[in-house]
Amino acid sequence: MAPDQISDLLKEVILTTFAMAAPVLFAGLIVGFVISIFQAATQIQEVTLVFIPKMIAAGLVLWLAGPWIFERLSIFIQHVAAALPAAAGGM
Repeated sequence: MAPDQISDLLKEVILTTFAMAAPVLFAGLIVGFVISIFQAATQIQEVTLVFIPKMIAAGLVLWLAGPWIFERLSIFIQHVAAALPAAAGGM
C-alpha cells in the first residue's frame, strides 16, 4: 500500500470518527450552553444541574441518529475491508 493511500485512509478514519461523534457532542454543547445561561440568569450555581439534561440529550441524539451513525460506520468498515488486500501486498 502506497503512502498516499495510507494517508487517505487515515484521513477517512478521522473524518468518519468526527462525523459519528459530532451529533452527540453538539447536543451536549447546546444543552450545556442553555443550562449555563439559565444558571447565570438565576444565579443557581449547581454543578450537577447540567449532568442529567446532557445525558438525556445524548441518549435522545443517539436514539435518533443511531441508524445514520451505524450506516456510516458500516460503509467505512466495508471500505477498509476492501482495502485490506492492497495493504497486505496483494491485489
